Amino acid sequence: MSFAAVGSSLRLSAGETQALKSLPVATQITAKRALQGSTADLGRLVDYISMLNSSRYCCLAPIFHATLDSIQVPNYINPKTIPTIMRAKWSLMGLVKISTVTPSTSEGEDDPVTKYIVRKWDEVYPWMRFFARNCLPPPYDVSVTPPRPDLCNVFDAAKLCITPLSLICTQSEEGRHLLRSSISVQHFVAQLWILIGNLQGDVLQGDPGNTTDGLVSMLRASFALTNHVCVSESEDPDKITLPLSSYIQAAGGVKPVVFTLLRYIRRITRDAAAVEEPRSWTTGDRSIKQLHLYTVGLHYSFEFIKVISRQDVSCRAQLIRQGSIRTVVDAISQMLPKILVQANKELDFHPQLGLAGRQNVLWSGYAYIASAIRDADDGVACVCQAIDAGLIQTLEKGVVCPPHANRRDHPTRGRLGDIELLFLLATFFMYHRVVESIFRHWFRMQSAPMEKREIRDKGLGVALELVLTSTIDAMDHRSVEPINFHEYRCSGPGCPMCTSKFVSKKRRCAGCLVSIYCSEKCQRTAWHNGHKKWCQVLRCTVGPWGSRDIRKSLQVIAGFETSEISGMAKDVESRVREAQRQFPAFRDKLVLMLDMTVYPPEVHVLPVHKLEQFPGDDPIWPEIADEIRQRSDSPPKGYMFSVVKVHLGKSKFTLFSPSTALRMAFVDQYFSDDEASVDDDEMNDSKALGD
Repeated sequence: MSFAAVGSSLRLSAGETQALKSLPVATQITAKRALQGSTADLGRLVDYISMLNSSRYCCLAPIFHATLDSIQVPNYINPKTIPTIMRAKWSLMGLVKISTVTPSTSEGEDDPVTKYIVRKWDEVYPWMRFFARNCLPPPYDVSVTPPRPDLCNVFDAAKLCITPLSLICTQSEEGRHLLRSSISVQHFVAQLWILIGNLQGDVLQGDPGNTTDGLVSMLRASFALTNHVCVSESEDPDKITLPLSSYIQAAGGVKPVVFTLLRYIRRITRDAAAVEEPRSWTTGDRSIKQLHLYTVGLHYSFEFIKVISRQDVSCRAQLIRQGSIRTVVDAISQMLPKILVQANKELDFHPQLGLAGRQNVLWSGYAYIASAIRDADDGVACVCQAIDAGLIQTLEKGVVCPPHANRRDHPTRGRLGDIELLFLLATFFMYHRVVESIFRHWFRMQSAPMEKREIRDKGLGVALELVLTSTIDAMDHRSVEPINFHEYRCSGPGCPMCTSKFVSKKRRCAGCLVSIYCSEKCQRTAWHNGHKKWCQVLRCTVGPWGSRDIRKSLQVIAGFETSEISGMAKDVESRVREAQRQFPAFRDKLVLMLDMTVYPPEVHVLPVHKLEQFPGDDPIWPEIADEIRQRSDSPPKGYMFSVVKVHLGKSKFTLFSPSTALRMAFVDQYFSDDEASVDDDEMNDSKALGD
């Protein structure tokens, strides 16, 4: 039987014609009519493709390619162009079906997706755009009816436009590079991503209803990978990847990207939470497969949020403002009991459905929260958002989940990132805003019913116990009376006036940003009686920016400083001796640094001039050290004074000892309560006073 198309330009090669002869005779007749231009027979060929003999029907792909190659995308839709459009629809659907059902080839051969879709991209892609433009609703208003639903219903159009992209991302490295390097394709993907994110419900117009799994939920979960591939780096470093800004612009800007991404995470989480409990806990169980699909979708959504947060400052800030940390914590909290489930050896060790793959979701989510805190300008606000969202309670659930039971044949714990995130949170426990969130956390814990829990994850259990102890220490330091006395009373010598009584006349020292005075008289008296010397020291206590978070938290920082240094007394002595041997020329200018940017805190002894962001070469420090020795009941041994290293996110500061500064500057700073007259010239020379 000859397969040359009669009266048309559709012809197949000799090899392709020979391959068609292996099909049943009825199928050969249908194929011949399809080549001759029969739209109905082209649709019948698509129906012939079955899962049972998928490799046998691969020989139909040249017919679909020849059809697409022979027609062009019409500029207008009219009765004359509709047959052409229908032929393109069936050809594209046939290629998608063949690529879906055909198993992967052996090593060294092209995979079906690369062979049938990527290599014929110039034929396939224009028609994908055509059906998306005419048969799908607008991305930003899905309630609007598509322009031409009569050509192709929304259900089929969604499969024609989205399924090829999903197949490319999972099977074709060449196709993934295409998505990363083409501006047009990225714009197409971004618009589809916005559209899927805005779809309501799980049923599309034209859905035949032959499956119990909602197509919208499946598309939403699978398209998360496509979206991530577009902005991720190429596997080949020599290949060009478009900048993230091009994708953000294609999606409509920062706000649409952020809003859609968070909506994806919330809806995928909702779909995953609705999955029924598996009946058999085997790889063939429907609930297991559904959970795997949603888990992968959530994983790549977390990966996408990490990428845009790391690469684009505007996206990072907008994500925090829109509660991205809260959204991620809520997703992890709902998914964690379903992910960390000890089932059986077959399922736990499965390469795709196993425990190791499910744990990637937790790692991605925890990694984003940690990176958001580290990279933020206001890391304190991020930590507060995480604690208020219930992150500590979520991590407590991980302690009792069963995958970490002591079994020899069980997968290793893996890289979850939960312990690292816990320790990162603990480095912010000295800030007053975080302590207030901790108070609310403990209130919720006391209100919740107490349950006896078996700790199965010993490592996380120990880390959680350490961090919870630090939360109690933070609340204790915050509750010491008087609370932040320098913020609530006049700093003038002997002045009993409270700040609540002189709110309208409050004067804050413009030099240190710590001392508050009720009047110019008290301010002048304090300057003469000791504040002139300690003003610079206090400024070094709040950092070069005079951060309000640090200024309001001096009491808590001082409490941690005192308790940590006293608890590491032996370590401090050994480090002092080591520093004296290492820096013999600076034996009298050593400083003890308590590093609270890590947890547990560490101590280091360095020469004062080697401290980062600290004016160590100022001649005032030897004088301050001498005064500390004279007035302190327990002066430092082997070093001048201590400093504390803290961070507010990406910014790190080295602060003069808050405990020493508060004690010296406010408790016994003033040698006399007698009012002293100060010349105006002396006040002008100080350059440190102001309203």
